[in-house]
Amino acid sequence: MKIIALIAAYNEEGVIEKCIENAREQGLDVLVIDNGCTDGTMEIVKKLDAPVYEYKTKQHLMPRLCAISVSRAKKIGCDWYVEKDADEMFETYDGRKVVEVVSEADSLGYNCMRFDLYEFWPTVDDDLSIKDFTDRIQYYSYFGNNQLKMFKNSPEIWTRNSYQAEGTIKESPAVKLIIRHYKFISLEQGREKVRARLRRRIASKGIGVQYQKFTDESKFYVLEKEVYRRLYKFNGTWVKKRVFDGWRGY
Repeated sequence: MKIIALIAAYNEEGVIEKCIENAREQGLDVLVIDNGCTDGTMEIVKKLDAPVYEYKTKQHLMPRLCAISVSRAKKIGCDWYVEKDADEMFETYDGRKVVEVVSEADSLGYNCMRFDLYEFWPTVDDDLSIKDFTDRIQYYSYFGNNQLKMFKNSPEIWTRNSYQAEGTIKESPAVKLIIRHYKFISLEQGREKVRARLRRRIASKGIGVQYQKFTDESKFYVLEKEVYRRLYKFNGTWVKKRVFDGWRGY
C-alpha cells in the first residue's frame, strides 16, 4: 500500500528532518510542499532525497495548500494520503506501523481515519543535552480526536480542507492513530516561528488569534513549572484528558 504524507513547509529547519524520518519509519512516502522557505529547510529535504513541489504564497493559507497538496498526491498516484505538519510525529497505539493500521482499515472497507492529537511542550527543566527533541520534550496534554486527516484516494470521498471530507464517508470507528504535535521545540525556535508567521500575517483559522498576543517573553514558548506540572509526563501510556493552560489562546 502506498500512502503519501503531504508536508507543507515554511521555514521548518528545526523539525523537518525528524518529520520526514518519522513518516518513513511509519511506512509512508513523503511529498514536501515548499511554501516559500527562506531558511535551511530545503537543503535538509534535499539531503534526505525527499521529493519537493514548490508552491509559494504570501500567506500560509492552509485550505489552498491542502488543495494543492492533495492534487499533487493524486497526480503522483497513491492508495491513501494524509497531511502531516512538519512539527507532527505519527504513531499507533498498538505499536504497528501506520501503514499496517491503515491497510487493515482499507481491507475492512473504510475510507478515512481519525487521529488522537497530543500536544507536547518544552519546559524549563528539559535536559538540553538530549539533542532529539522527541526524546527531550516529555510533557503533554490531550487535544482531542478531531484530526480526521487520513483519506483513501477514491472518487467516493474527497477533502474540502485538512480535516473535512465530503462524499460517501466510511470512517473507521476505532481511533488507532496518534499525532505527537510539538508546537515549539526550544525558546529560540519558538520565537523565530512566531515572528515568521506574524510577518506573513497568517490567515488560517485560529492561527492569528493564537499568536497575536505573543511577545519574546520566554513563558510563551517554554513552560515554567507552575504550568507544566498540570500536564502529563509521558511514561509509555496516554492520558486522554485535555488540560487547558489558559494563556495560549485555547
